Formats: sequence, C-alpha cells, structure tokens
Amino acid sequence: MEDSWHQLQPKTTFLVRVVDRVADQSWQSLTQLYQPIIGPSATGLFSALFWLPKRGTYQRHATLLAELGMDLAHLYEARLRLEATGLLTTRVKKEQGLQSFIYELHAPLVPTAFFNDDLLSVQLLGMLGDSLYQSLVTANTISVDPDPDEENISKNFLDVFHVNSQQIMNVPEAVSHARQALTPASEASDTATEPADFDFKLLGEILNRSYVDIQDLGRYRSLLITEITMYGLDEPTLARFIGEATDLASNQFNPQQFKRLIADQFGRQAAPQTVSMAAPQATPTSGASQSTGNLSQEAALIKVASETAPALFLRAIKQKNGGFVTDGEQRVVRDLVSRQLFPESVLNLMIFHVLVDEDRPTLNKNLLDTIANDWSKAKVNTPQLAIQKIRERQAAATKPRRSRKQPTVKETLPEWAKKPSEQVQTSSQAKLSPEQQDQLKARIARLEQRSKEGKED
Repeated sequence: MEDSWHQLQPKTTFLVRVVDRVADQSWQSLTQLYQPIIGPSATGLFSALFWLPKRGTYQRHATLLAELGMDLAHLYEARLRLEATGLLTTRVKKEQGLQSFIYELHAPLVPTAFFNDDLLSVQLLGMLGDSLYQSLVTANTISVDPDPDEENISKNFLDVFHVNSQQIMNVPEAVSHARQALTPASEASDTATEPADFDFKLLGEILNRSYVDIQDLGRYRSLLITEITMYGLDEPTLARFIGEATDLASNQFNPQQFKRLIADQFGRQAAPQTVSMAAPQATPTSGASQSTGNLSQEAALIKVASETAPALFLRAIKQKNGGFVTDGEQRVVRDLVSRQLFPESVLNLMIFHVLVDEDRPTLNKNLLDTIANDWSKAKVNTPQLAIQKIRERQAAATKPRRSRKQPTVKETLPEWAKKPSEQVQTSSQAKLSPEQQDQLKARIARLEQRSKEGKED
C-alpha cells in the first residue's frame, strides 16, 4: 500500500470498477450532500472515474491528471476524501515489480440513509450550519399528505400471495446465499448474524397468534437482531415488545417505538445481582508471570463478559459505581452492537476498560470509536485478545514521555561590558599621553573660568 502521493506517478496504471448502480438520485446526493464535505475536486474525481472511456481497462494516471487539470498531490487528496466517505475503495496490485491500482466506485447513499449516518450527517451539519442543513433535509424528504376523505384500500403482500410465515422468520438457505452474493463488499458488515441462542422459528409461532404483520416485520430483521444481542431478550419478551410497537388499526410495526419501549423498560429495571457481584474490580495487569489470583480474576471477568448482554453488563457496572446508564450511552452501545464488529464478550470488555480501568464516569463515543477502530484493525475477536490489547494500552499510557530539554543559551558579554564604570573611565584616560592630559585639563579650566565670568556679568 502506498502511504503518500509521492509513490503515485503519472505513468502508474489504474483500473475502474463500478460496484453499485449509480442512478440519477445518486448524482443529486453527490452534489447536494457529499460535495460540501468532500469538496469539488473529489466530486470531479468521482465523476471523471465514472465517465472515463474504457474504464474497464488499465490506463495511466496521466489521463486523469489531464482531464481534471490537477497535480498528483491534489489527486491523491481528492481520492482520500472519496475513500473516507465510502464512495471509493482503492486496491493495489503488484505484478512483475510494477504497481497498479483498482478504483472501485460506490454509489452515494440515498438521502434517507445519508441523514441516518452519524458521521456523514454530523460532518455536513458542521460544514453548512443548522439553517442550510435543515433546508436540505426538507428538500430531500418526500412528504405525501392525502386528503382526509381519501381511503386507502390497497392490499398488502399477504392479502394477494400465500407465503409460509415460517419461511419469513427463518429465511431459506437459497435466499440467504443469494443475498450474500448480491450484497456489495461495502455493505457486508450490515448483514446481521443471528444470535446462536435465539429461536426465530419460535418467535414466528408466537407472532402467528397475534395481529402482527410478519411480512412487514421481515424488513426489520437486522434491528431485531441488534436488540436481541444488546439486551439479551428471549423469544416471548421480544414478541411482547413487537406487539406493543405495532399499530392495532394498520398492523404496521413502528421501529422507533419498539426501541423506545425496550430502552424505557431497561432503564426501570435493576441490574442482575449476579452480574454486579461477579465483575472484578480491574483488568489484571501484565507482568513477568501472573499469579493464581490474577488468573482467576481474569477468568471471572471473561466468564461474566461472555454470559452477559452488553446493555446489562453496562448497567451492572454503572449501578455498582453509583451511576446510571444515560440515553447517549445506550445509543453508543447499540451502534457498536449493530456494526457486529466484535463478539459480545469483546464489546463488554471494551466497556469495562473504559468505565473501570480508566475510571471514566460515562462512555465517550469518540473514545469508544477510537478503541473499536484499533481493535477491529488488530482483529480482536476473543476476550483473551481483548485483555491483551487492554494491557498494551495501559502499558503505553504509563510509559513516561520523553521531554525535549531546551538548550541553555549563554550570552557572552564583551570584555568592556564586564568592567565597572570607574575602570572604563580610568582605561579611557590611560590611553592619553601626559601632554594630552595636561591640554585636556587646561581646556577644562578655561571652560570653568568662562562660566564664572559669565555669571559675574
């Protein structure tokens, strides 16, 4: 991988792939929503790569430079901005000592997905300000207000087609494989993995006896998995929350109300005593050899972290410290759970490290994101590896920083400045010959005499 634009040359070849369908809406999103963040140069680079003739064949970067009218440094900077916002994936390939690049273009997010993305929406708000940001939200929000006397008589899918409800809650293997094949690599992380100890077939059987529209509910499978993983919900409990969040008149499931109901009940419940009592006080520190006490403490921590849902683990620590879980902390943990970057045990150890080891009063999103990025890069997927990363972080924090000593500047005064004034005067007089000294005294006497005569007149 190249780390600088200096390793990019006009003669270096590249290939362009378009991995998403770029529609008219994509270009509107690129101009209205992305351009204030990435700038016109990056927007132009995206367009140039997309419309490049023979983009499926290797070409030299000199072609891009000539078309865009920019140098390599600015081309590299524009490329980084496209990569950072998810519009471009850059791959490098080496054959026979020659390096080539593959640029994979991704379609800009549709406005709804863009505004639901925390990083992109917050950055856009910072660039434009509240007023213009709200104007863009309004302009990209489709609002249809039917007349009060209009009646919706449309049939839903299950009214027209017969589908086995068990297959909806338990997606057939052929459908799952097809989805994986069709899902771009950039979105692969969004495909939620089912919890091993949750029975979706049982959930479907429970919901079949209710008024819930299972077909409509299938669209929110990822949300259900996130809530199951975060709060440790069982099948009857999840079915109850789904029923409470479903409108009786329309049978439509409300995902926001669903999350709010679970969060409210979570806030009213006390933490399980087994969780709060079992959690050790601090992560064992590193050393030449671990004692039996440290090993048992580490094993206890791993056991609790592996058997407890993240939200419950968080609440146990906060209550033991005399605090409470804030709404912001719930959102931070839910976001990490939904990303499915780590097992629950690893995520719990991350929470434990921030609140206990570093003695932070609350979970800070920026700090958690920093740790999560570091652990994801290091492929931390077991609690043992998580504890190892915690030790490395603690060791780095305790390592004394090398301070730069400012050099002492000694000012050397000239010899004449070091002598007292009397010595200077004497030295100056010593330079006159006896005859010159007599003449000087005579001149002084004449001046004094004239001064006296002037006063007598």
